[in-house]
Amino acid sequence: MAENVTLKPPSRQTPGAFGAYAKNIGDTAKSFFEGMSVTLSYMFRKPITTQYPDRVPVPVRDTIPPRYRGFLEVDMDICTACQACERACPIQVINIDILKGDGKTTPKLRMERFDIDIGKCMYCGLCVEPCPTGAIQHTREFEGSVQFFNNLVLRFVPDPLVPAVPYKPPKGSESFPRRPLGEITRRLIVAWDAPTPPFPTKEQLEADKPKGAEAKKGALDPAALGRQLAARALAVKEDKPKLQKVLEEAMAGTDCGDCGYPDCFGYSNAIAQGKDWATDKCAPGGADSKGMLETIIVTLKTGQLPGGAGPARDGRSAEGAQHTEAPATPASEGTAAASAPATAPEPAEAQGPPLAQTLPKDG
Repeated sequence: MAENVTLKPPSRQTPGAFGAYAKNIGDTAKSFFEGMSVTLSYMFRKPITTQYPDRVPVPVRDTIPPRYRGFLEVDMDICTACQACERACPIQVINIDILKGDGKTTPKLRMERFDIDIGKCMYCGLCVEPCPTGAIQHTREFEGSVQFFNNLVLRFVPDPLVPAVPYKPPKGSESFPRRPLGEITRRLIVAWDAPTPPFPTKEQLEADKPKGAEAKKGALDPAALGRQLAARALAVKEDKPKLQKVLEEAMAGTDCGDCGYPDCFGYSNAIAQGKDWATDKCAPGGADSKGMLETIIVTLKTGQLPGGAGPARDGRSAEGAQHTEAPATPASEGTAAASAPATAPEPAEAQGPPLAQTLPKDG
């Protein structure tokens, strides 16, 4: 008969209270000397403190990667005033004011203001992509501590009374001469405690503008200029290259490509050839270009200048036609109202081929 044998577990050797206390002291001393050994090792090394920003061997901006998105910068020497960056900005950080001229005594476009509020900029880079010449770029500048918040507005047209003339890119150019990146922005960033620079208000600008005849000299009258271009276009409508030149004069001339064509020549040539009848594609020209193009197209289709001026084929206006009418006879008002005009319409042979043969109908 088997006997039941019970095995006892081996007894554990547990230290006493004094042994545990001594062990804790040893562990504490060991961890203390391990930590202090790291700290004491720096006593025999050279200091690595950087005295930023006045005593650094290399400026911090030069150690940042080139594609860093810092403050925005605009090189006004190659800015075409296409306003593509202003339209692309989702939070209206960029503000551009443009004056328009007749292209003869004054340039077609002049930039009175080009401001970028870096205090609101979120550095998304959306304004950089559509720029046709690379005038607007992100720099590696990031130091913008100022006491007055208005100093965070970078004004690339320092004097609104001296507008900047847009750059005209050469045909077929793919690269443009740009100033070193960051050079312009560093001059615009003011000291921390500098007062806000004076900037004339709209009331002051209006007061400084000349009055009377001087104010009208060189100013742009879109309606009058549109009628002049329409009369010229009607005279050369059979000659497509000349018609293209007239149509191009109604555009801003920035060659920004916002219209969907490579330049203003492509857009005006498409209209001259009857391939495109849209008049609102010249974004820099705005409402003025749209109105002038509409006047030209309506004149080409109807053969008359808009506004009831009568036929404009021979270049005569309504005012000139009034001098050719026969004088009214001293009769009653009813007889004068019923009388026919003395001027007879031009013969059909002198008017040229029908307009439907020269211009396509609207699709």
